[in-house]
Amino acid sequence: MFLGFVIYFVVKLKFIGSILLLFVLFFLGQCKESVKQKTEASPYLNHHDSAPYLGISACQSCHLDKYETYIETGMGQSFDSATLHKTAAKFTNIKPVYDSFLNLYYIPFVKNGAIYIKEYRIQNKDTVYSRTERISYIVGSGHHTNSHFTEENGYYFQAPLTFYTQKGQWDLPPGFENGNNTRFNRKIGLECMSCHNAMPSNEPLSDNKFTNVSHGINCERCHGPGSIHVEKMQQGKTVDITKETDFSIVNPRKLSWQRQIDICQRCHLQGNAVLKPNKSFTDFKPGMHLSDVFDQFSPEYEGGENFVMAAHAERFQKSQCFIQSTKGNLNAAESRLGFTCISCHNPHVSVRKTNYINYNNVCKGCHLEEKKQSTCTDKKENIALAENNCVKCHMPSSGTSDIPHVTVHDHYIRKSSNGVQKEGKLLGLRCITNANVDVLTETKAYISYFEKFEQNPLYLIKAKEKMDKLNAKSKEHLETIVHLYYIQNDFNKILALKTDGFVFDDVWTNYRISKAYENTNNIEKSLEWMEKVAVKTPLNIDFQVQYANCLIKNNQFAKAKTVLLAVNQLYAKNEDAHAFLGLVYLKENAFSLAKASFLKALSLNPDLLLALKNLETVYGLNGQKQEQMKVRDRIAVIENRRVLVK
Repeated sequence: MFLGFVIYFVVKLKFIGSILLLFVLFFLGQCKESVKQKTEASPYLNHHDSAPYLGISACQSCHLDKYETYIETGMGQSFDSATLHKTAAKFTNIKPVYDSFLNLYYIPFVKNGAIYIKEYRIQNKDTVYSRTERISYIVGSGHHTNSHFTEENGYYFQAPLTFYTQKGQWDLPPGFENGNNTRFNRKIGLECMSCHNAMPSNEPLSDNKFTNVSHGINCERCHGPGSIHVEKMQQGKTVDITKETDFSIVNPRKLSWQRQIDICQRCHLQGNAVLKPNKSFTDFKPGMHLSDVFDQFSPEYEGGENFVMAAHAERFQKSQCFIQSTKGNLNAAESRLGFTCISCHNPHVSVRKTNYINYNNVCKGCHLEEKKQSTCTDKKENIALAENNCVKCHMPSSGTSDIPHVTVHDHYIRKSSNGVQKEGKLLGLRCITNANVDVLTETKAYISYFEKFEQNPLYLIKAKEKMDKLNAKSKEHLETIVHLYYIQNDFNKILALKTDGFVFDDVWTNYRISKAYENTNNIEKSLEWMEKVAVKTPLNIDFQVQYANCLIKNNQFAKAKTVLLAVNQLYAKNEDAHAFLGLVYLKENAFSLAKASFLKALSLNPDLLLALKNLETVYGLNGQKQEQMKVRDRIAVIENRRVLVK
């Protein structure tokens, strides 16, 4: 009896086990299918992280006709080595560019085929300071501008001169004017490089150190990584694209209008980009939703416009031509329009080689009556004056608010346009890429716009309004709250947040907390947080220099010296690194080495007060009274100039 029960129980367990096993297998299968669906959300194979970029040469052999015309476009010529063949600039009979705020002159010149920019200062008709840097790269096709980059050991910086081709003149670059001249120290980050060039490879958290930089925007910026497509073609796995879509590569014409325009406005959309969590500017690939990677914000004005250089996509979408082409279906997820960017622009052909008749024909495709006559209602003499060119009247050229000496066609197509209106009252920021932007992203947008573009108090007021809706118990929200308090110099509020219980992945948050402790005279706690920054960013020059500064304040001179010498091996032209190294030598009573370090810093920046004031000390200790007085006079001039500028 007992044995029979045992046998029955075992059989029952097996049956139940079988049922459970089937259920588990079914559940796992459903999970697997769910994961499969998630990873296959995009039909394009080259959206996968395992698909690398190959470069334009991989496309050339099969698409030679496209290649030969594309390399003549503005995109194809967007970035290259600094050579006389590449440059559109002139180098003879040039008037030096003068920055009255810094009392510095700039002049470009060519020597042995290389391009240089010289920075200098004149006092009593004598040159009292001079620095010359060789230009490594030119950014810009030359259609509007040529700007210039220096490079050393993979670190890229923008030089303080741009050639404006439309007016044929040299001047300070955009953003360097009105006392904002960063000289040779403006770092070229991933956001900048990834718009003005093909997909670069950079050192994470270094800001401006790149391991690979291509020469010009290439095919893969609009079609996505080409590796899978090339592999399939080499294997003979071709697709009849007249009957079906080749999902190994993206053809923008087969995308919905939203995804088409996302490709264009990845770069042709100006403003403030706010990355989504754990995203990079290199994450966007053609066919993706741009707002999945970042949201773009631009100032919004009452009764006016903010017309900026690269706002083509945003302006175009204001046009009735565009809106009416949707036939009331503007917001449909897969709406396919007859009128998008590529209706007028063939990306493979230079605009310089596209006759205006081509553009007119696009207009006439809609604006023709039954008798095939133009519907233009302007006077015949005005039409003749415009040479029957629709663009001249309906997309007039205008100067921009952000780039001097440049005019560009306004892509806001209007029936009657008297040009761009002046900016009205600033209302705040508007998200261009996302109608349902979250409050955290909005807060970040206001903070970073104030920090990067325009220090208008309204942006901080708006940021505070948004911040009040954040949750200080959320790490990501807390990072943004710290950021706002930091740019307001409200260090006590940062410390009141009780951040010690959090482990922040964001190095900037660690840095800001360190600075909050430093500015409240808790240098030991400041070092504790700065070490977290230094460990994560060994190739970030600025963070390493700040780490050394923190070590010096904590009397850890030997360790600071090691850090600074390592910095100089990575990049030898950081003036602060040399000045801080001079402080270390001064502490070691190595006066000659201290003097050499301070002089090196001043050869890079003649107005660096940290170096000047300590050089004055060195001259005093050495009994060089005359030299000491000269330095003291230089300090007085700089401090007086700063008072006048304020």
